[in-house]
Amino acid sequence: MIRPSVKNLDITKIPLDDKATWDLLCLGNTKGVFQLETHLGKHWCKETQPRTMEELADVISAIRPGTLKAKQDGKSMTQHYADRKSGKDEVGSLYKPIDHLVSNTQGIILYQEQCMQIAQVMAGFTEQQADSLRKAIGKKLADLMAEVKTEFLEGCDRNGHSKEDAERIFDIIEKSNRYSFNKSLTLDTLVETQSGEMVTIEDVPIGTKIKTPDGYATVKDKYDHGEQDVFEVTIGDNKIKCTVTHKFLGEDGVISPLWSFLFTGRSILGRLDQYIEAEVSNKNPITDRDGMRGFEI
Repeated sequence: MIRPSVKNLDITKIPLDDKATWDLLCLGNTKGVFQLETHLGKHWCKETQPRTMEELADVISAIRPGTLKAKQDGKSMTQHYADRKSGKDEVGSLYKPIDHLVSNTQGIILYQEQCMQIAQVMAGFTEQQADSLRKAIGKKLADLMAEVKTEFLEGCDRNGHSKEDAERIFDIIEKSNRYSFNKSLTLDTLVETQSGEMVTIEDVPIGTKIKTPDGYATVKDKYDHGEQDVFEVTIGDNKIKCTVTHKFLGEDGVISPLWSFLFTGRSILGRLDQYIEAEVSNKNPITDRDGMRGFEI
């Protein structure tokens, strides 16, 4: 919160090492803090005790479903990160040739960039091939994933890495970096199933194939993000209710979360083939939030 008495605030001069602020985060006092006000955010802030912006970014990455659900030695990779950071566990070697790429994240793969760099180091991937890996994992493109995995294993073999090590690292990359589809839609949002039926996110069964911009994808799981502020965005004759993390296409051709448009004043566009300008109903969340719980599928 900014005190009313503060005038001419220069955001570039806000200290990033303010102890009192970090103390609040480490105590789990994250009410109103973007990405961290959920139960998961509060819990893992207390567990990991972030004290820098880099560590805070790690926490946000570590509480993604992929990292939370990827297990090693009976513990999630998120728990491994917390235990290593606290000194409870030692930071062992993930694989010596790539340890330098994960040295700043407690030996855990947290970021897409790390995945891409690992593929370049181990398999000799070009930047284009590495980006294909990112797309395959992030969008759950099974055919592309199979193709990229083959290229990864072949590249690792050429560079002298054993098949066992190559498959182990690829498995970690795949499990730890699964991004979820439409992570900020409300539970009453309708999705189209492969059979053509329109079903709400709340009612769509696990295992159902639903239509996405990249074809049909299988619903692997659903995650309740709790009650959040919801905005209504109008695109042509259609309206979508979503939280500030839902992504839209901007007039500049860049896809960004809704909060970016609200803060910068950029315009939201509809689909490229329609090029329909969209508008947010207002600059504040809609007031009727009954049942508006953010779901991720």
